[in-house]
Amino acid sequence: MEFRGILGHDRQKLMLSSLVEKEKLPHALLFAGPKGVGKRTVAVELVKHLFCETGDSCGVCRGCRHVAAGTHPDFTLLTGETSIKIDELRAVRREVYEPPFEASTRVVVIDNGDLMTREAANALLKTLEEPPPSNVFILVSSREQDIPLTVRSRCMRLGFGPLPRDMVGLYLETALKIDKAQAEVLAGLASGSIASALFWMDQENFAMRQRIADLVTGEKRGFTRVSLLSERIASKGHEAEYLSFLLSFLRDVWWLTNTGDAAGLVNEDLRAFMEREGPSRPEWAQDCIRRVQETMRVLRYNVNKWLAMEHLMTDMMRAA
Repeated sequence: MEFRGILGHDRQKLMLSSLVEKEKLPHALLFAGPKGVGKRTVAVELVKHLFCETGDSCGVCRGCRHVAAGTHPDFTLLTGETSIKIDELRAVRREVYEPPFEASTRVVVIDNGDLMTREAANALLKTLEEPPPSNVFILVSSREQDIPLTVRSRCMRLGFGPLPRDMVGLYLETALKIDKAQAEVLAGLASGSIASALFWMDQENFAMRQRIADLVTGEKRGFTRVSLLSERIASKGHEAEYLSFLLSFLRDVWWLTNTGDAAGLVNEDLRAFMEREGPSRPEWAQDCIRRVQETMRVLRYNVNKWLAMEHLMTDMMRAA
């Protein structure tokens, strides 16, 4: 079994191939790991293999094409931007107790499984407790801790880690034709995530780094600027990407302050901000890293993201 065009995750691909070849694929799988590293892509490729007419996920047969288009009658993909509700799981439950239409197996992929409401998770749990034959469930999540333990315990967990930085850079160079220098910068910002690298390719997002660095290092202070910038970040729904950037920027500050060595800086183009008087104090970067990490934890819950970002950047600005 091949996973064509999928970067990294060799151990996970080998394990899935072995399970399929030995016909020991469990009825429920959990693909867990950081956002944007390829978990859903691997899940869909696995579905192609199960439905492929050649048995090798050829990508051109009727089964593979219908899976890619999301039109195969035995393949259900549930996803949601904000939540996955009980009505969607009830519809799935009605289907799984019927025989598959075309293939020998029906596959249900629940992307962003952590977005299931409590009622939806309970409905899924009832199905997993007494799994109907000829059905495979694949949960995909970057926040597995938000999936009830009762559901997780009934799945075989497959963990996915960040992709190596050089692999992300090579992908950007070869697949997206980005020049090497820019690819290296983007790969550093991506934290092992192709989705994150694509986010930073947007010039507006990339330029926001400079505005954030200028603000938190404290030379151009002002609550209005903090509030407007926080609102803009929260309204776009990309707090995770900007918080990840702040961590990389602060680690660069700490490294430069303590070693004086600019080699290996992720945000080398922002070095001027790192050398300002406030950030040059050794304790500033360490204190701000703790603040960013705490904000990341807070944002896991149902809080006002605008106010959380505003509070974080105000504190960082005042400390500089």
